[in-house]
Amino acid sequence: MKKINTLLIFFMLSVLSFAFTGKVIKVADGDTITVQNGEEKVRVRFYGVDAPEKKQEYGIKSLDVLKKMIDGKVVEIKQKDKDQYGRIVGEVYFEGKNLNLYMLENGHVWWYKQYSKGEKEYEVAEMKAKRERLGLWKDNNPTPPWEFRRKNKN
Repeated sequence: MKKINTLLIFFMLSVLSFAFTGKVIKVADGDTITVQNGEEKVRVRFYGVDAPEKKQEYGIKSLDVLKKMIDGKVVEIKQKDKDQYGRIVGEVYFEGKNLNLYMLENGHVWWYKQYSKGEKEYEVAEMKAKRERLGLWKDNNPTPPWEFRRKNKN
C-alpha cells in the first residue's frame, strides 16, 4: 500500500510540473508567445500575469521588452494549466530566470490575481514595481487590461 501511495504521489507531481522547451518564434504581446517544440507550434500564455493590450497605453512597450529578451531564443515552459482558447498556461524561464516574475517586478504586466490567488511572490513583485513606479506604474492610475478589454468590447 505504501508503495502505491508513493507511486501515486510521484505521478501527481510529475503531471503538475510538466515542463518542455521550445524556441520562441512569435511574441504576440507581453504575456503570450508561440514556441516551436519539435514539429509542433505551441501558444503559451504566461501564468499569473496580464499584459496591457497593444492598443492600450504601455501595450507596445510591454511587448517590446519581452520580444527583445526572448524572440528567437530557447525558453523552458513549466505548464500549470490550459486556458479556454487551448493555450498552455505556464511559467516561462529564460536562462534560469522566471520571466513571469521578471515582467511583473519591472512593471511590464499586472498580477492577474483572479487566476493566481495565493501566489505571494507575484503579489510582492507587483507591490515592488508600484512602489518604485516602474514601467506602467509611472502612470498615476493605469487601467488594468481586463478593464480595458471590458470597456472596449462593444
